[in-house]
Amino acid sequence: MTGRAAPRLPQLGTRLSRIAELVPRCEMAADIGADHGKLSCNLLHSGRVNRMIVSDIGRSSRAKARDLFIRHGLIDRVIISGADGLRALSEKVDAVIIAGMGGELIARILAQDVDLQGASLILSAQTELPLVRAAILKRGYRIDKEALTRENGRFYRIITSSPGQQELNEFELALGVNIEETAEASLFDFITWQLDVSKTWRGARGDAWRKHLKEALDAHKTDHSTNSP
Repeated sequence: MTGRAAPRLPQLGTRLSRIAELVPRCEMAADIGADHGKLSCNLLHSGRVNRMIVSDIGRSSRAKARDLFIRHGLIDRVIISGADGLRALSEKVDAVIIAGMGGELIARILAQDVDLQGASLILSAQTELPLVRAAILKRGYRIDKEALTRENGRFYRIITSSPGQQELNEFELALGVNIEETAEASLFDFITWQLDVSKTWRGARGDAWRKHLKEALDAHKTDHSTNSP
């Protein structure tokens, strides 16, 4: 008689898979706004992270995450929290993941008066990336890399950050720094997509954003023409 088959791990889409790849191998990480816990479950099951704080203010999300960890025999390796943002960090962690939220909310979370104790940051905002970059600098962190990814026709940035001083000008705050292309997302395609999306943005802010995007596109074309044989 054979035993019951192990439950299948929840599949991660392209964006969450890229985020998982950028989480450093470590003893303890935190997933803030973890939703149903799919990313945390995969990180624990793969052994990339040994223990995790899994936080979400939604009661139903926490309940679904708890069920997921129980099914996969991981419940003893997680702390499930309903605390707001970084206040869920009940003990020292090596990495903090905040993904799937708007940039304004992520910036607010980063501004919370909680000591990160040097933890690495892995951030993926849906909107308002300039606010996230500014919040990173204000915390005394620097942007190490911004990985591009694409899923279901939409582009995303995944920012990795660590303690350190950095200054960004207006253009860099708007468009990013240390940008890394991936197999599914090139910088040229990202800028072209953003220019198309920005056609609906009104007012001075929209005009400024389109100006930066056009400058970035021109710079990208110049770099490629210079490097062409």
